[in-house]
Amino acid sequence: MTLGQKLKEIRKRFGLSQESLAEIMNVSRQAITKWESDGGIPDITNLQELSKVFGVSIDYFVNQNLELPILTMRKEINKEDYSSKLKSYDEVIGQYFSESWKVYSLTKSEKENKLEVALDILTGGLTYGTIKDLSDLSVYALAVKDNIKLLVNIKNWILTIKELPSDIDENKFTVDNKVFRKCALIKLKSK
Repeated sequence: MTLGQKLKEIRKRFGLSQESLAEIMNVSRQAITKWESDGGIPDITNLQELSKVFGVSIDYFVNQNLELPILTMRKEINKEDYSSKLKSYDEVIGQYFSESWKVYSLTKSEKENKLEVALDILTGGLTYGTIKDLSDLSVYALAVKDNIKLLVNIKNWILTIKELPSDIDENKFTVDNKVFRKCALIKLKSK
């Protein structure tokens, strides 16, 4: 797989248009088109940014023998662009996902082992797991479009989007020992 093919695959796996990826990378849409068609390659600075944003080594982009792993996209959010932290969550989600996406808010809880479940029953739910759940009050959402499912998290002004298997149960699923449950549909505003 060439660098261009990998870049196009990454873009499609996150449901991004060339224009959206260009915005994330701070380059022109034409640059993305050129890279994807193997008409040119990103300079080292852009390769480093691609590596940082998608959490893979530069090797994955330049070595044709390496297949892309499950990806996680991370992007720092400029907090100066938002009037308040609470308002920023909906605005950030609206910037990254168009109205063609269905985006749901999620609840999160820690996956408990049998001892924690027993303690939960005995104490009426006042266990260490409950305290751990309260320590992470960041925003979680599920974005769905066609056969793409993405776990979205906004915490400490960092947007993280993680690929999920397309066959995952949208209503309740587990990722990294966290149990997520689908809640309300988020109304996306036009960009």
